[in-house]
Amino acid sequence: MSESIHFLALVDELSALAQVDAVLLAGSRASGLSDSYSDYDVYVYLNAPLAAEARQKIVAKHCQYLELNNQFWETEDDGVLLDGIEIELIYRDFSFLENELHYLVERHQAKVGYSSCFWANLLDSKILYDANGQAKRLQQRFNVAYPSALQQAIVNKNAPLLMQQMPAYYFQLAKALKRQDRVSLNHRCAEFLASYFDILFAINGLPHPGEKRMLEFAELHCNICPDQLAENVERLLAEVGQAAGSLLDTVSLLSETLQQVVTTQTSLSWPTKS
Repeated sequence: MSESIHFLALVDELSALAQVDAVLLAGSRASGLSDSYSDYDVYVYLNAPLAAEARQKIVAKHCQYLELNNQFWETEDDGVLLDGIEIELIYRDFSFLENELHYLVERHQAKVGYSSCFWANLLDSKILYDANGQAKRLQQRFNVAYPSALQQAIVNKNAPLLMQQMPAYYFQLAKALKRQDRVSLNHRCAEFLASYFDILFAINGLPHPGEKRMLEFAELHCNICPDQLAENVERLLAEVGQAAGSLLDTVSLLSETLQQVVTTQTSLSWPTKS
């Protein structure tokens, strides 16, 4: 899918600013998997602060709608280009990204869910502007084989939360069922799936692609995969929506079949209860 002329004009203006070191396009539009719902995910790497007012003068010219300086996760300008395509402009500096990836890829520090998203974000990004070659150098530095120590760290961090330790999502879902607390059921199910897919992508040596279309990505790219993955995930989601007691059986099935493929199809170990 060719890039919008309004998008390209905006990138050109941002790239001309002294504060901008690089502009990277991420997400489905960078990977070639975009569809009619896809927006532009743009990461603007800065070497000095770029005031919201200065950004507005540039971005507003190319947008029919603009939310300036959103601060929900990172600093963002979110809008709709003149041709109707949504855009997210996320402002970072390279030291933030380098630090995140150093601790993940080189120090093997896992998180609860979505451990390697920043890694995938960098590797899959299309460099649109790179003043000093820093973006390219980072891509080259972290374009390495998935470390087995990181795979094991992600399993160790997330597996006990499926249904093993006291804080596990299984037990939280069981309590929410007893209370018929549908809000908690939905929240705990989302967290269960976050840890589940974090493990699944790790054992396949795949940096985590992010929160969108995870099941589709897993079916396309995961060679090590529990049987009937899509069917069981879809069943769980339906059962959560109905607050059905059978969802605990589905959580157990998903957890046990994932453990089975880890222990039988990989050289990794599944952590024992502490």
